[in-house]
Amino acid sequence: MKIRKLSAATALGSLTASVALLSGIQGAHAQGAPGAGSFPGSFLVPGTQTSFKVGGYVKLDYTYDFGPQQTINGGAGPIGISLDSGPCVSGGVGDGCSKAFEDASHRIHGTSQLTASESRFNIETRTPTAYGELKTFIEGDFTNPNGLSNSGSLKVNSNSYGFRLRQAYGTLGPFLAGQTLSLFRDGAAEAETLDFGGALATGVTRQPQVRYTFDLGNGLTWAVAAENPQTQIFNLDSGGTTTTFGASPRQGDKIPDFTTALVYNAPWGHLNLRGVVRDIYWHTATDVSKGGVKDLLLGCVICFSVHWNVPIGKDSLAWEAAYGEGAGRYVTSGGPPTPDAFVTSACPDTDNAADVGDVACPSATRHLKKINSWLVAANYTHFWTDTLRSNIAGSYWRQENKDGFGFGHAPDDACNESFLWRDAYTGHVNLIWSPVPQTNFGIEFMRMQGRVESGQKGQLTRVQVSAQFKF
Repeated sequence: MKIRKLSAATALGSLTASVALLSGIQGAHAQGAPGAGSFPGSFLVPGTQTSFKVGGYVKLDYTYDFGPQQTINGGAGPIGISLDSGPCVSGGVGDGCSKAFEDASHRIHGTSQLTASESRFNIETRTPTAYGELKTFIEGDFTNPNGLSNSGSLKVNSNSYGFRLRQAYGTLGPFLAGQTLSLFRDGAAEAETLDFGGALATGVTRQPQVRYTFDLGNGLTWAVAAENPQTQIFNLDSGGTTTTFGASPRQGDKIPDFTTALVYNAPWGHLNLRGVVRDIYWHTATDVSKGGVKDLLLGCVICFSVHWNVPIGKDSLAWEAAYGEGAGRYVTSGGPPTPDAFVTSACPDTDNAADVGDVACPSATRHLKKINSWLVAANYTHFWTDTLRSNIAGSYWRQENKDGFGFGHAPDDACNESFLWRDAYTGHVNLIWSPVPQTNFGIEFMRMQGRVESGQKGQLTRVQVSAQFKF
């Protein structure tokens, strides 16, 4: 549906395809019927050796929020809803900022939404070659909020969202190039949810990359990749997060992020150990002696995940745990904003004002300091019958912002740090019925909460009903 949990084949993506090739599967499988292709649902293009398939699904989601409404497009998340009232909120400074708005929003109880924007389609081809199977895959959905809805002076909730590219990649044997799931993601260990956002998970960003997979035999594979970098820096002096994407005249991301994954597959399930090493580089146009920044750090993150086929019918249990320093968007990019590092003055804030220009150090050099973060998540799937199943899932994420406080900066300076996200949790439980393999009908209850450094919280309690039809 999403459904949020990826199948093992989808989760490992081209990694699985490459392993199959390295094992000797060249794409020229026995044909089940005249014109049938080399993989399920495909057909052989007449006059060629290329198998072709069009796939995807149509999905309708209905949500009922018991408190302040959060947009349905793109799924739920522990942020994006109004925070509780407090002394300092995002976008305001001082006691009671935006308090009237926050109080009013929290008096709202009961809102309904429907959307079909998660519906998607994909095209896949596979062709045997002397170098192994040649595969192409392209996929998109309609969750781009910059579509046709809410345009003009009269804003109408038409749910006409724009098309968005999800994946576009090709493989030749064990080599992959294009945009697809990060190698740091283990989709098979993620929870199956009706909610498109799902539980918090590692490496959920799809990004351009090049990848190579080695088959070590006996179910063990090792893959390495160079992936698109995009550093996010939080400025403690101004209270804003800046990304290197389109951040001219700032400079950053000198080299790609390097990811690796060691995966062991067995009849009982699989183990996945993966990591990322990245260069955090930040260089502003302003001269260093005048408050500019020119600094670099080494960021890293490691994660271990397990998927276990419980010996109770078709049940399964999965979990993952990750810890990173300066790699927030790999620890989780499906929830709160996760900057990689702080930037601020290295000298004490003697006058409780902006660091640069302080009387005590008028030429303060500004530096970077990595932000540490970690995540744990677990889920269990139980099959009541062959066509009826339930999932229960939970996740918790935390960002250690306090490590940056005191780094030459007063933590109460203009509430700049008070709206940095500190932690978040999610909980999902559902019941899904699949009368035929091409359909899923389900109901799900979810509870989420995100908290910022000031102690304020954004909360969501939602019931979702979904219908999915695959093709």
